[in-house]
Amino acid sequence: MLKFRFLSLVFMLMCILSCTEEDPEVILVTTEEVLFASGDEIRLLGRVISNQELSLVDHGFYVSEDASFSNPAIISLGEKDGPGRFIGQLTGLKVGSPYFAKAFMDRGAEIEFGNVLELSTLEPAILDFSPKFGAVGEEILIEGRNFGADTRVFFGGQEAQVIENTLQSRLRVRVPIPEGNRTVPIRVIVQDREVSLSESFEYQIGTYEKIGEFPEAIRVYDNVFFQDGPNRFLIGLGSERRLVFLPGFQRYDLSSSTWQEVAFPGASRSFAFSTDHYIGGGLSQLGSNPFVYEGSFWGYENGAFTQLPDLPFLSRDAIAFELGEDLYVLGKNPDTTKFFFRFDKSEMRWELLPTPEQEFTRNDAVFTYQGNAYFIDSLDGTIWRYNPNSGAWDAIGTYPGSLGNGRGMARVIGDKAFIGLFERSDQVFELDLNSFSWKSKNPMPGLPQSVIVGHFVSGGSLYIMRVPDITLAGQFPMDFYRFDPEGI
Repeated sequence: MLKFRFLSLVFMLMCILSCTEEDPEVILVTTEEVLFASGDEIRLLGRVISNQELSLVDHGFYVSEDASFSNPAIISLGEKDGPGRFIGQLTGLKVGSPYFAKAFMDRGAEIEFGNVLELSTLEPAILDFSPKFGAVGEEILIEGRNFGADTRVFFGGQEAQVIENTLQSRLRVRVPIPEGNRTVPIRVIVQDREVSLSESFEYQIGTYEKIGEFPEAIRVYDNVFFQDGPNRFLIGLGSERRLVFLPGFQRYDLSSSTWQEVAFPGASRSFAFSTDHYIGGGLSQLGSNPFVYEGSFWGYENGAFTQLPDLPFLSRDAIAFELGEDLYVLGKNPDTTKFFFRFDKSEMRWELLPTPEQEFTRNDAVFTYQGNAYFIDSLDGTIWRYNPNSGAWDAIGTYPGSLGNGRGMARVIGDKAFIGLFERSDQVFELDLNSFSWKSKNPMPGLPQSVIVGHFVSGGSLYIMRVPDITLAGQFPMDFYRFDPEGI
């Protein structure tokens, strides 16, 4: 309103003067408006009004925190020829603070000022951020307003790197190392102002600790593995680089962190099936064409192997699981005919079950939960649930990660399944078996081009061993890791 009154007076004065016989000199400067204001920056519009040509030594604006302009910041725009509008910009102001501004012009003899405008810089605010879940080193975007030049971002108490500040409204930030909490608030600090949202950022977690190596300096492929109670893990059979059979097992004792060789009384083999209580099938010769199948079947209980009646089928790459005391095996006969058998331990007999439409082998991953078996199809990631009571097979979801070349891991801890580490992939995902929602975990260290040798569960941790893909030349140790899914 003051601006319009001032301009009206100027207009009336010019009209009066224009009615006189001689036009007197009219030169004045006005502060017209605030074009832009943010948290720490303003742009102002001024105007020099004159009825004749003129040259200014300097022109611009004075900006001050007080109306008396006792210690102003000066926007000097330099020399100017002739009347007209001009724009000045000032940065580095205090956020959310009142200011006073006035235009000036310097004609050489003295400095003349225009009218005074009152203004205020703006407060910063966060509107949103995405993604809400991520890993250390990944980037997130924070949307908001009035993010000044010196804006800082914190994930809880950890300061993040601000990669880019676009138009004071979008921050591109790199996720810092967590300080010990899975979920943290994101705090944005602009000068002495702090803003945040009620919604927290969630870290991708899961820590890996190398606890040892396979005790022999070899690379094992096409082996079997199983668990003897919570603290003893067995890895064996298969072959060394598909050149020489491994005749027995190495057993890792978790309580003493030691390895011990364990003899296997049966025939050596590769591509066999195994569970915690059974070993069977596979190939009895390396590199043979056609395949030479091994039909013997063994049980394992109380630390001892027991030979059972031979299998009613021949198989290479069959997949097996246990429900209760029963063993289930799916695979293909040498003539590629699919089969699905159940071994009844109490009666020591095999029952042929209806085969599913889908084909399942060792390339797929399987876990059991609450009396059902779950398969992850390595071809398309479909999750299939098998109900042994009804015999039904239902597709209930899709694995979200890389399937690599198959042969992945699937293990259950409580109400969570941990799935991944397919050949040539280092990804692990957590599947909540109540909500059936997925969450990525931190990737496994080491070469992604690796193959599962064994995986086990004890307490709240997984124990995992992988070997580099057989196509990779060189000497590589088979590292043994403890994976804490909740580790930060």
